[in-house]
Amino acid sequence: MRILITDLNIKLDGHKFGYVSNLLKYIEGLDTDNEYFILVNFSREFKLTTNKPNIKILTTTEEQQLVITSQKHYFQKSAEEWKIIHQECLHKEINHLVLMELDPYQVEIGKTKTNYSIAGIWFRPYARMKKEGPGLRNQIVFWRTILQKKLTIKWALMNKNLKKVFILNDEAMPNWLDNRRYFYLPDPYFEYQTIESFDLRERYIIPKENLILLQFGNMDERKNNENIIAALNSLDPIKAQKITLIIIGKFKDGYLEKIKKLIPENAKYQTIIKDEFVSDEEMESTFKQSDVILRMNINFFGSSGIVGQAANHNKPCIVSNNGVMAEQVEKYKLGSIIDPYDIYAIKDSIVFYLENPNERKIDGSFYKQTHDLEAFGSTLLNV
Repeated sequence: MRILITDLNIKLDGHKFGYVSNLLKYIEGLDTDNEYFILVNFSREFKLTTNKPNIKILTTTEEQQLVITSQKHYFQKSAEEWKIIHQECLHKEINHLVLMELDPYQVEIGKTKTNYSIAGIWFRPYARMKKEGPGLRNQIVFWRTILQKKLTIKWALMNKNLKKVFILNDEAMPNWLDNRRYFYLPDPYFEYQTIESFDLRERYIIPKENLILLQFGNMDERKNNENIIAALNSLDPIKAQKITLIIIGKFKDGYLEKIKKLIPENAKYQTIIKDEFVSDEEMESTFKQSDVILRMNINFFGSSGIVGQAANHNKPCIVSNNGVMAEQVEKYKLGSIIDPYDIYAIKDSIVFYLENPNERKIDGSFYKQTHDLEAFGSTLLNV
């Protein structure tokens, strides 16, 4: 069987490269007669390589990438990308296409006749969405979004060769949607080398008695830094001076300035902000040496690989009380669940870990058994 795996939107600012590079590692370990083609976007930021004869790495050309990036609208960009993917499938006589992100191509899939089967990861399903904020306008936006998402996935499913729509870490949603083409996919944790000489406290001059809170990932309003900082601002000064907040990740334009303004000049707690994408090795080392991982996202109801990375190092998470993350944390006993808008609940949770050092270690082994690379790769590539 000839299988094409693709992601044409990889940037070194989030999880996408990790998914593809680790899936390549999984495929390299398979004993199979299948031929695999991995198609990614042209970039000077990253490079995929393999020495396996049954695996071929493909990239868009620089000219194709310029055409894609010149598109002003989301659907036009997606259509250009789909054109390249579909042509590769025909040219390489592909039997099965795996989309590492299904969402952009739903419209194109629905209107394309394909002689190959398709599977894809649906990152933004609608079934768990909740209205954000009071008022009629928010109500209208909410229901309009639900309707758009519902109609779009139904349109994609008009293509009978779209065989599997995968939903990360959501064991319940495939049953809610009542369609035999929705499937659960474990959201994997990935293991990387640590930096032997790396000392988090030494690098950032963090007092040895301080509780280290880690906020990691691509930074925008959904990460809820505003309420986290408000909670820290409300702490008793004696407790506050024993806390260090580390924020690591590429910030959305203008967002860093907004966050810095929220931190008082005389704040007793320590704040360290690193506005950049860090290496996998530095990420792994930072998780290993932090105390508590924050993932109190707002307006976000899906899975997060951050929870898996925390579990891999037996570190507790503080997560929002809605969506998949809350269910995962409760089921696998991975930390605390709070209302992400409740500043006092955030504060109380932070104080709990400050005053109870023994609670800063959880047992992530059960989660790891069911969310490793093997579980992810075998499920995703099972045709």
